[in-house]
Amino acid sequence: MRMVIKKFIINNNGTALLMTVLILSSILVVVLGAANLIVPGIKMSRTQSQSTKAFFASESGVEKALWEVRKNFYSVPVADTDNVFFDTLGNNSVYQVDYSIVGSHVTFTSAGRYQQTRRSVAVDFEMVIP
Repeated sequence: MRMVIKKFIINNNGTALLMTVLILSSILVVVLGAANLIVPGIKMSRTQSQSTKAFFASESGVEKALWEVRKNFYSVPVADTDNVFFDTLGNNSVYQVDYSIVGSHVTFTSAGRYQQTRRSVAVDFEMVIP
């Protein structure tokens, strides 16, 4: 009986190494599959965060333009004008407000930018000309 066990052990020298390689390969496949699912979600989350900051920067530009027209009696140009208002906000996002007019119909278009993401917001209103 002892001889049979010894012979069995001697004939199976590489079995432990083969099993270890198979188990580690299986774990590697599972981890790579999980990473393939998780990494795009992380990238999308970062893009969404940048998009939100760019959107709120453009909102700030529109609010600034409306504030200037309504409260500070900003003299609205008679022709389309680019870069009417421009500012860099505290989180390093930037907005630029452009202006266009057709008759008494006024449009402020604010483009907000944060890192590589751009979003814009447009506001239309009618000017009351006395």
